[in-house]
Amino acid sequence: MTNSYTLRAGDVVEYAGQPCRVIRVSESAAVVAVIQKPRTITPRFGKPVRIQPRPKLERISANSEIPILNR
Repeated sequence: MTNSYTLRAGDVVEYAGQPCRVIRVSESAAVVAVIQKPRTITPRFGKPVRIQPRPKLERISANSEIPILNR
């Protein structure tokens, strides 16, 4: 019998108020990719440039009861 809260790699969950993808799951932890806000940088001689930083990896419990949005 499977638990509805069991996380699997590839699931989309709601974490930190936004949808995030589960990267990997082990017995003790799950790694979730949290998307960061884009940053605006103004070079010395030019127009402002928006840079999208790579997702931040957060470790949570593999058995945490967070809503799973998509499998």
